[in-house]
Formats: sequence, structure tokens, C-alpha cells
Amino acid sequence: MFRRLLIVNFISCYCLLLVVSNAFAADVFTIRGVEVKEKASSELSAKKKALAAGQRNALGELLKRLTLQSDYARLPAPTDALTGHMVRDFSVSEEKLGGGRYHAKLSVRFKPKTVRALLRRMDIPFAETASRPFVVLPVMISGKTPLLWDEPNPWFDIWGEVTAPDGLLPLLMPERELSDIALVTAEQALAGNIMQLHAVAKKYQSRGVVVPSAEFSEVAVPPAEFSEENKIKIHRAEIKLVTFYSTGKVSKEVSAYESQPGMTSYEFQKQLALVLIQQLRENWKTANLLTTGTMNSLVAVVPFSNLEEWIDVKDKLRNVATVKHFGIRRMSIRESEIIVQFQGDPKQLRVAFEQNGLNLSYAEEQNLWMLQRLPR
Repeated sequence: MFRRLLIVNFISCYCLLLVVSNAFAADVFTIRGVEVKEKASSELSAKKKALAAGQRNALGELLKRLTLQSDYARLPAPTDALTGHMVRDFSVSEEKLGGGRYHAKLSVRFKPKTVRALLRRMDIPFAETASRPFVVLPVMISGKTPLLWDEPNPWFDIWGEVTAPDGLLPLLMPERELSDIALVTAEQALAGNIMQLHAVAKKYQSRGVVVPSAEFSEVAVPPAEFSEENKIKIHRAEIKLVTFYSTGKVSKEVSAYESQPGMTSYEFQKQLALVLIQQLRENWKTANLLTTGTMNSLVAVVPFSNLEEWIDVKDKLRNVATVKHFGIRRMSIRESEIIVQFQGDPKQLRVAFEQNGLNLSYAEEQNLWMLQRLPR
């Protein structure tokens, strides 16, 4: 496709900000929009083949969603027998039949416990904590001028084609409304302006904002088999990837890429956007990776002012994928002491709690864990 040239630097910093809470509960064990096309001697035969193929493809996509790219080669082949064991149910939409052909889209739900058991049996680490969405603000540098809301901005349009609001790291594109334009300018997004990016995250109730800025150019290089006089042109991109988190953390990474000869500008930009999305997903999965034998437990105090708040905390706990069990050790009219059994480490548990509207903190002066609802 193309090659990555370098990573120039990586910077992380923290700023004091209020956390934006939005319990985003993505069903990571559901694969939607799987397109199937088959032809057979009859529509019924074509449909049967298509539905089987669609479920196999969905299982393959799910296993890659949960695991690191470095482990893809170790994943099992999604055979009919394995897929049948893993699928809970599926639904069909946009169905078209005729002339021995079948065309439709599938949404396939898988059995979480069965999928987990498969990956553990094969000793393949996996992540299943879904992040709250990130808003993407693609900035293109044109003649040293940053473009965001301007039209045309092909870099913005391409990200709109490839982003998806599902999976472990959902990505959202802004709606390009006047209210978006008023929140942040291209210059502010490019600079990683904290207050403006925080305003964008607040509007979309997201976990943060990703700003992939790109400066594209053409460079002339000689093919290996030709002389210096027979140069060909390839596409080059200087990328600055700014990730702002609603917790106040900001990371910046700078890199450069070159296309293969013959790639069009559109092909290069689309493949580049897909690579950056994969990079963001891999970073999230790496930070939330679960391995076999990592079961832990901790005792936490949950303060609440009324019964409704306590019920809300319990409901949120049940939605945290890494929490395997929790029980009440002590309860009063103002707080409850619970024991939580979870997979992973406390840092991963904190992240999983945050995605579900809970904040886990350690009170050193009291030598105990505190679990509280995040402000809405």
C-alpha cells in the first residue's frame, strides 16, 4: 500500500478539566452490516450459502475486533461448525432475491461467554472494554493554511467514509453545523487548544477528540531500475495526530508516509485514514488487554445520598464487562461497602468504570477505594 517513514515525537500532558460522563454501552459482540452476495441454482440455495458465509465473515471480524493485529495469524478459521457454536442470533435487512441470486446485509450477535472461552483456550489476549466515542476533526493543510470546515476538504470527507460508531473505539464525525463551526477553528484544533476541544467533546458527549491533521505533497523519486532522469511521482503525507481526552490528557504524535507508485491521491488518503484508525484501535486494545489468569478483587466504598443513586451504581456495575462479580459486605443509609471481582488490573478497571459513568479512586488518607458516579 504505502510505507511509514518515521515517528518524530510523542508528547503527553495533563490539564485539569471536569470529566464529561456518558455511559456509552456499545455491544462489542455484535457485528452489523455484513454484506452477502451469492448465486446458486435457486434463490433458496443462494440464501442458505449467503447466510452461512455472512456469519463466518462476522465471526472473523469479531475476533479481529477483540484481539491485537499481531495475534491475527493465531486466530482460528471461522468454520461453519465453529460459527454455529458462537452465534446467538442474527437478523437480515435489505434482502433481494431473483434469478438464483441472493443479496442482503446481516447483523450477527455472538455469545460473549463462548467467544471469551475460545480465546482463553487458545491463550490469545483480548480486550472487550468499549470506549465512549471520540469525535474526529480531520484538518488538511493546504498551502500552509489549515482547513477543517472549509469545502472542499477531501481529508474530512474521506474520514467520513471510513469512521464507524461501533466496536471497541467508536469514532464520530461532527455534523458540520454552525454550532460546530462556532466551537473550534482549524487553527485551534491543529494546536490542540484544550478549551475548544473540551467544548466539542461536551457537545457530542464523547470521551474526547481526535485531530488527524495532514499535509499532502508529491515527491519525485527514481525507480530502482531507472536512472535519475526517469523519476516518477508518489504521494507523501506529513501527519500530526492529536488525541484529547475529556480527563484532560493530550497526546501528540507526528509521522510521515509515502504511497506506492501508481496510487491515486484518493486511494492514498483513504488507506492512510484506515491505518490511523487501526493505530488508534490498537492503542486502546493494548491498554485494556485481558490475559488469562488476571482475576483480581478489591473492596470499595460507594457513597450515595438516596436509594435511586445506589440502584444506578449497581446497574452501571452490571454493564462493566471486566467485572465478573460484586457483592455487598456492609451497607448503611449513606454508603455501601462492596467487594468487586474483576479481570485485569485496577488501572484497566478504572478505565472500564469511566466508560460506564463511574469513577474509581484511591483515598490514601483513608486507605480505601472509593467508587462514585461521574457527574452527568
